Parts: sequence; structure tokens; C-alpha cells
Amino acid sequence: MPGRLEEIENMLTPALGSALLRRSPELIYTVNAQLVRFRRTEDSPSVLWRRLDSALFNAVYLGTERSMVVLLDDGRRVRVTSDALRDLADRLLALAYRRMDADEALQSALFDLAREGSFAAMRELLSRFPLDDFDRAWITQVLEENGQFR
Repeated sequence: MPGRLEEIENMLTPALGSALLRRSPELIYTVNAQLVRFRRTEDSPSVLWRRLDSALFNAVYLGTERSMVVLLDDGRRVRVTSDALRDLADRLLALAYRRMDADEALQSALFDLAREGSFAAMRELLSRFPLDDFDRAWITQVLEENGQFR
């Protein structure tokens, strides 16, 4: 799977395991379709974030026969939580905006996502945009308090 499909698979596999992805091969394409929509539709980034979260939940729910327990590639079985899916959806959405030019429209969209709790948007703002001291301090504090500098 070249390009973005490979990136998506590389993000999904450690979190959900290869076994689930084999049972739900359409998940990678569903996620990709949602990422392509970023800034190409009237949908807000937060709507796309929720759609990704929903697609992930549905794949895990159906792929695990409602148990929400996945077999990771290292042999561990873990219960996938809604917080874990939300974080994974956030990180996946970041694949879309990392490829975009750092312009004012993207910065505004990322600030909107950051206000909704997107740690990936906060990391992107810190790394790609000039921020005033207040915004930089606020974002840094939130990321540090939530162990999200990764």
C-alpha cells in the first residue's frame, strides 16, 4: 500500500493489531476517504474527526464481535477504549493536514480543533506556526499535562 494508505496502516496496526485489520480490510480505505475530505468539503475538521472516530469504533465493534478486545501483534489482548479511539482518530486526521501548506486557513482550523481537545492539532500548531507567547504557553501546558509530547 503506497503513500497515505501505508501511513494509515502503520498507525492502525500498533493500536488495533493486524488481526483486526485483516477482518476489516475496508477500514484503511474508509479512513483514507475521510482524510481526503479534509478541506475539500464544507465539513468542519471536527466533523471529520468524529467521522473517523465513528469509523474506528464500528470497525473494532464489528471486528471483535462487540467485545472491543483486540489481539495486538505482540500477543497482548487489550480492550480498546473510546479515549484510545478518539486519540487514534485525532492522530489519523493529522495525516491530512501535515501535507498542507501552513497558511492562515489551516492555522484557524487547527486552533478550532485544539479548542475541542485535539492534541495532534496542538502539536502541529507548535511545530509549524508562529504563535504568540500566550498561545504557545497554553498549548505547551495542555500537552505536558496530558503526556502528549510525542
